[in-house]
Amino acid sequence: MLSPSLLKPSAIAVLSSSLLLAGCGADDSDGKATGKVSMAMTDAPVDEALGVYVQFSGVVLIKADEQQEEFLFDEPLQVNLLDFQNGLTFSLLDEVTVEAGEYSQIRLLVDTDELNDTYIETAVGSFELTIPSGEQTGLKLVSGFTVNSDETVALTLDFDLRKSVTLTGNGEYKLRPTIRIVESALAGAIAGTVASDLCAADDKTAIYVYEGEVAEPDDLGSDNEPLATASVSAELDYSASFLAPGDYTVALTCMSDSDDPETDETVFGNGEGFVYVSDTVTVEASQTTTLNLVNL
Repeated sequence: MLSPSLLKPSAIAVLSSSLLLAGCGADDSDGKATGKVSMAMTDAPVDEALGVYVQFSGVVLIKADEQQEEFLFDEPLQVNLLDFQNGLTFSLLDEVTVEAGEYSQIRLLVDTDELNDTYIETAVGSFELTIPSGEQTGLKLVSGFTVNSDETVALTLDFDLRKSVTLTGNGEYKLRPTIRIVESALAGAIAGTVASDLCAADDKTAIYVYEGEVAEPDDLGSDNEPLATASVSAELDYSASFLAPGDYTVALTCMSDSDDPETDETVFGNGEGFVYVSDTVTVEASQTTTLNLVNL
């Protein structure tokens, strides 16, 4: 069994997934307007893990009228998400043709039947990641998008593992997807460096990003939890990507290992637990806003 102190759910960082939807203006044999869909994924570092392997067997796109477009892979695609960081991506779908219209849901089919299908690898061994009802429904992304026959649409899926991986009382790790969808053409980022005197070298540091102005940031699992999270590298830099244009607040904690996404810890209440809270930061489309975190 994996020791909770070695890999707590809160120690899992961000997984950002890119979904590209491209409308091409074509018609199918039935005379219905169609578009094309491409889907790619990318990742950010995962604290304490040597590998995070997910095995995909297909993708299902569900329209608003509940009709489905199903794409099953000829062979399962197993990916170590840690191999795809800092803008590197891997493709799930490459310009598949779909019917134009309104879509209400995406379902990523993930294999969890065997230990070596979908799992976390650590210094002490490999441990299965289970998905509640995953065998029947996969990773369900409930968010609407439109594929038009006369335009190209590109979306980015931000899959936040820090929020999504939880450790049960019996030592089982579960993968509960927490996923944002952002229009890729509009997505921006906040990036910068973190001063070395803000946290100790052995602290578990993390960046939390909140929508709008937030004077007293709260923790994961609270009613006012961050929109997104990011890790701080060994070189003391960070990047919070796939943010829609708008205003944000950035906070830094040195104790992310104490933040369980299943509970609302009092240590983080009223802004406590954070050593840095920024003024409002504005993100613009396709731009990276620089924010260096220094001791104020």
